[in-house]
Amino acid sequence: MLTLALPTGRSLEACTALLLEGGLPAEPLLRPGRNLEFRCGDFRYLLAKPTDVPTLVHYGAADLGFGGTDVIVESGAELLELLDTGEGRCRMAVAGPPALAERFCGHESERMGLRVATKYPRTAEREFALRGIQVRTVPLHGSVEIAPALGIADCILDIVQTGTTLKANGLVVLEEFFPVSLRLVSSLAASQLAWEALEDVTERIARACERRRRP
Repeated sequence: MLTLALPTGRSLEACTALLLEGGLPAEPLLRPGRNLEFRCGDFRYLLAKPTDVPTLVHYGAADLGFGGTDVIVESGAELLELLDTGEGRCRMAVAGPPALAERFCGHESERMGLRVATKYPRTAEREFALRGIQVRTVPLHGSVEIAPALGIADCILDIVQTGTTLKANGLVVLEEFFPVSLRLVSSLAASQLAWEALEDVTERIARACERRRRP
């Protein structure tokens, strides 16, 4: 029996659709109610907060998991990416007041010591460090866009899709770090112990993704 960890919230609908279109038994997920565990044939599904999915996979509670790139990177878990579904595409980006744009066009030293408001502190520190820049993170779990106006941060790091919320708060994208989308991942241990089963599920979901992309 394979165990899949699925994120609750908006992503669950996309995950369920991909599973069903891939021919996997997942009908109970269409109306999960308050249940957090489902067994369908040879599959077991665990519903968890998006931020908990990488942890469940990493520690072996699930063989596979669906998670956004943002959540996976922030978790720091050592996982094997099996598939980029292409669902929920957006980008991890730094945004701030237009006046800050000049500092992002110049030498890295001009960005040293920036205060970055974000719910992704680990990602912020890692990505800026890769660019040779040391920053101070300001952890926030909501309404990060207002942080520069409140004077508690110089800029923010968040996922950006259309940019509408940024514009409404007087912010612009200053730098893009990496693309974000819904990924299928497994632990290294699971990939070694049950590779054939994981490969079969991955191929089924990949075919479903391909059909979705066709005009």
